[in-house]
Amino acid sequence: MASAASPGVKARSTGDLVDFIVIGAMRSGTTMLNDLLAQHPQVAMARMKETDFFVEAKNYRLGTDWYVSQFSGSARLRGEVSPNYSKARDFPGVAKRIRRHCPDVRLIYLLRDPVERALSHYAHGWTMGRITLLPEQLIGGPQYLGIVDASRYARQLTEYLHFFPADQIMVLEMESFLAQPQLHFDSILRHIGASPMPMPDTRRQNESRELARVPKPLLKLMQGPLRPALTRIFGPAVRGRLRGLMARGPARPPPQFSASLRDRLRDDLAEDAQALRRLTGQSFAHWSV
Repeated sequence: MASAASPGVKARSTGDLVDFIVIGAMRSGTTMLNDLLAQHPQVAMARMKETDFFVEAKNYRLGTDWYVSQFSGSARLRGEVSPNYSKARDFPGVAKRIRRHCPDVRLIYLLRDPVERALSHYAHGWTMGRITLLPEQLIGGPQYLGIVDASRYARQLTEYLHFFPADQIMVLEMESFLAQPQLHFDSILRHIGASPMPMPDTRRQNESRELARVPKPLLKLMQGPLRPALTRIFGPAVRGRLRGLMARGPARPPPQFSASLRDRLRDDLAEDAQALRRLTGQSFAHWSV
C-alpha cells in the first residue's frame, strides 16, 4: 500500500478521466476530506460529491462527457469522492470500470473502526429515511448485509488489488488522520501529486445532528430531486449553511444497538479486520475488532 513516503506523481495521463478518487469508506470522514481537498489551488473536485459515475446501476450510463463536465476550471488535478465505490456487494464491477477509464488514477481508501462505521451507517440511513427497521429487525437481512459489507475493508481492497498496483492505493484510518491531521494531509497531497499546503480549517457543524433536525419531507426533497442542482450551484460551505438554516425541527435520534447486537457486529467483522491487517501491514490498534 502507498505510505507517507510515497513520491509525488505527475498530472493526469492522456486519456484518464480523473487523477485521484477517494473510494470510501462511507461514514469515515470522506466529506471532510472532500472539503479539504477542494481548498487546494491545484485541485478541482467534482461539483457533485459522490458522482457515482463508475457504478453501473447509477450514473455510468450518462457517459464520459457527463463525468468530465463535473470538473470545472483549469486546476491541474481532478478528483472525486464516492463511497459507493467500496460497496462491492451492492455495486459490483466498479474497480474494473475505473481501471478501464483511469489506469493511472491514485486511489484513497479512508477507513474507521469497522463496527463504529457500521453503527454510523445505520444511524445515517435511519435519519435519511432509507432504513426503517429497528436493529433487532435488521440483523441478517439484506440491509444488514450491505452495511456489514461496507465495513469489510479487506474484501473491498482485494477487489481493487486485482486491477491496480498497491502503490496506487493509499489506505488511511480516520482515527489516525484526526490525531495528526497535518501529517496525514501532507501524505495525501504527496500521494495525489499536489504541492504541500497548510491544513485548512476543519471546524464544521455535526452534519448528522443537523440532518436529524431537518423536517423529513424537506430532507427527502434535498436528497432526491433537488440534490443534483444544489451540488451543481452551491459549494460545500454554502450547502452547510443552508442545512443549518433548515435544521429547525425536533431531533430524530436513531434507535440504539443493544450490547448483544454490537457483539454480533464484532463477530461478523472480526475475520475481515484481521485480513486487512495482514494485507496492509497496519495495526489499526485502536479498533474494537
